[in-house]
Amino acid sequence: MTNNGRKIKIQVQNLTKRFGDLLVLNNISFNVYEGEFLCIVGPTGCGKTTFLNVLTKLHPATEGDIYIDGEPANPQKHNISFVFQEPSTMPWLTVEQNIRYGLEVKKVPEEEIKKRLNQVMELVGLKDFRNYYPRQLSASMDQRVVIARAFAINPDLLLMDEPYSQLDIKLRYYLEDEVIRIWREMKRTVIFVTHNIEEAVYLAERILILTPKPATIKKEIKVDLPRPRNFADPEFVNIRNQVTEMIKWW
Repeated sequence: MTNNGRKIKIQVQNLTKRFGDLLVLNNISFNVYEGEFLCIVGPTGCGKTTFLNVLTKLHPATEGDIYIDGEPANPQKHNISFVFQEPSTMPWLTVEQNIRYGLEVKKVPEEEIKKRLNQVMELVGLKDFRNYYPRQLSASMDQRVVIARAFAINPDLLLMDEPYSQLDIKLRYYLEDEVIRIWREMKRTVIFVTHNIEEAVYLAERILILTPKPATIKKEIKVDLPRPRNFADPEFVNIRNQVTEMIKWW
């Protein structure tokens, strides 16, 4: 099965997660296509972060299956990269060492590490800061290090959990544009979780809207707008309003 000529990259089938008697995710099924930028939105506390944790196998699924390229998802085999809400650079490592870290864990050959480091630092504008420590960087540059580290391992799947929620609005807009630019350059598959509806419409090719707990998929909305997107575009406003109403009225 394809979408705009793209094959299925991720298959989520009947995914259910319980913590004791608490049902958080209820029989969720969907596909993510190769190179797609998918956003997931939903009301506060609906289980968005739990959903990502199950995808990465940080939490085991109670029921259901996740496949990457037709095989059961396995973090030891597949490159699954995660960008968290909180700052996650390692303060005792330089910019270059932070970005190298995942490549070294994956035992990538040194020649390939150097090649990827140069490519990704060029992309995110950090080449002149490779020997700096996180404490010497601005908040936006620190988050660029995290994004560079995530993309450097050539992830099969990049998961982003409200990565800009703690930044002011100007920095957030800047980094949204940055991640779209890098995604288009590197052609990775991204699932981006956010509670910010405008952010979802700005970033996504497709939006999945979750219900309150126990979470299921309420609606899927395709966002077929040119980039860079204009917040004042009537179609942008229309899609934003559609998503808002679906989260607001249950």
